[in-house]
Amino acid sequence: MSSDVRVRIRGTKEGLVVSLSDDEPWESLLQELEEQLGRRPTFFRGGRVAVTVGPRHLSTEAIETLGEVLSRYGVSLWAVWSLSELTQQAAAALGLETGLGPGQRSQEEETGDWELQHARIVVGPVRSGQRIHHRGSTVILGDVHPGAEVIATGHVIVWGQLLGVVHAGVQDHDEALVAALKFMPTQVRIGKYMARGDPQSVPDEPEVARVVDGQIVVEPWTRWRKWVTLGDESES
Repeated sequence: MSSDVRVRIRGTKEGLVVSLSDDEPWESLLQELEEQLGRRPTFFRGGRVAVTVGPRHLSTEAIETLGEVLSRYGVSLWAVWSLSELTQQAAAALGLETGLGPGQRSQEEETGDWELQHARIVVGPVRSGQRIHHRGSTVILGDVHPGAEVIATGHVIVWGQLLGVVHAGVQDHDEALVAALKFMPTQVRIGKYMARGDPQSVPDEPEVARVVDGQIVVEPWTRWRKWVTLGDESES
């Protein structure tokens, strides 16, 4: 993989953004970042940087090391943008801004069709310990086992049993949906809302979760379809 893909430094309306590959060893990425900063030290000195790391899980120690690399060249770290909730929590603990990045969000929202962009189909099952991250909607053809995690900026549809953790509408898209043939997650998040599931309660039919009046509600698929139909008729 070429260096401009492994470590990319670019200017945006939010300021300097460093994009780090999510499939390369962390230590080698830090070394390459330091090499790039060292080539033009006066250019970067005094600036502040947001770093985007995709779905990579980072500890507070790893983020502190990143900040130390930047500070050696007079650059301050102010934000870490990531799909990983663990990374976001670690960054927040250090007083840094977190999330997916306002520039990324605005680009999707300008299209008016964020939930249908770049839909990903995963042939399951998604086993314990696996994490599926996607910018867009995600369809799982198979079961999501306990201990598995599915995170998407759009909808999440599971054509099977949903027994793990799911987070739809990651960028505060509270209108996202989570649907499954057997809806039994340990935890479900939609946008900024969260609810815990009851894996012991086995539903009789497919169900859909959505946000209503500031809380997540789960409804049978047939009732949800009726609600959508009535809503469409009232608007016509």
